Amino acid sequence: MGVSTTARQTRTEQCRKNAQAKSQQKRQAALAAIRELQQEKHPVTRSAVARRAGVSVVFLRSHPDLLQVIEEAEQQPRLTPPESAADKAKDQVIAALRRRLDELKQVLAAKDTELRQKQREIGQLYGKLAAQHSSHSVKDSSLLHEPEVI
Repeated sequence: MGVSTTARQTRTEQCRKNAQAKSQQKRQAALAAIRELQQEKHPVTRSAVARRAGVSVVFLRSHPDLLQVIEEAEQQPRLTPPESAADKAKDQVIAALRRRLDELKQVLAAKDTELRQKQREIGQLYGKLAAQHSSHSVKDSSLLHEPEVI
């Protein structure tokens, strides 16, 4: 009976030590998850920490010190939302489109200037044409009013 009791106590102690070691590993994972979430600028909540650390929310609730760290992290404002690769790609596309828009505006301004110049030239040519037409009209009308000498 003595050996059996001693073996049982040894197994119980070993189980207790294993449980403590496992609990310590989970605590470290939870603390690491809090740091990672903060660095990534994600919200730090109980469920987010539990998911990231691979522990249950019940585990977190059973460790008041972890809850306190989570609550303190929740109170810290996130300065900027996380930027995903899709957001970066969108920003690059938007920047490229803005550059293209600026280029097209410059081309349009140049074409507008060219159009105004051509309109001035056309106006000047119409003026010359009208002047020539009026001088021919005067000559033609004087021919009509002169008596013919026979």
